[in-house]
Amino acid sequence: MARTLEFFFDFISPFSYVAWHALPHHLDTAESDIAYRPAFLGAVMQTTGNRPPATVPAKGAYMTRDIERCCQRYGIAYRMNPNFPMMNTRPVLRAACGLADAPAEQVRFIDTIFHHVWAASEPLKTDDLEQVAAVCEAAGLDGARMVALSENEDAKARMKANTDEAISRGAFGMPSFFVGEDLFFGHDRLDYAIEAMRA
Repeated sequence: MARTLEFFFDFISPFSYVAWHALPHHLDTAESDIAYRPAFLGAVMQTTGNRPPATVPAKGAYMTRDIERCCQRYGIAYRMNPNFPMMNTRPVLRAACGLADAPAEQVRFIDTIFHHVWAASEPLKTDDLEQVAAVCEAAGLDGARMVALSENEDAKARMKANTDEAISRGAFGMPSFFVGEDLFFGHDRLDYAIEAMRA
């Protein structure tokens, strides 16, 4: 039986968006246990001393084209969010954490937010709770409940715990995958993580 794949992500990360859509290409979810671990990338970067790609001009230019290539590979829509990288994703991360005990609803919420951050014609501003509620309602989710979860103290604590755990286990960016204590960084290491699950 396959071991659990832990997927640490932040909606601000375009490569987390790619990873979200890459998962079904690599993994039969019917045979696998995936734990979705929303965490705050800003704290991970600051604590580990990592630098955003945009702070290195050549790397930033490369990343822009590379995201497009990755999305083309998986056949997914992509639009650069004009709010990037100055996005406050903590409200939607907290809501995703608050849904940890409702896996099907959590998956729908994560998919909805990723789509509206990185693919929708009107990009989501992740700390605009009215806008968050509206896109959730359109996706058949309870928008008011999602907003309530974004301000819930238990959800806040869970997000902080996820973030602290990611750091303590060696994560320095996102997406980060863990199989046991083995870290696999980046969507392009997802196949390595799947091999580790099935070893």
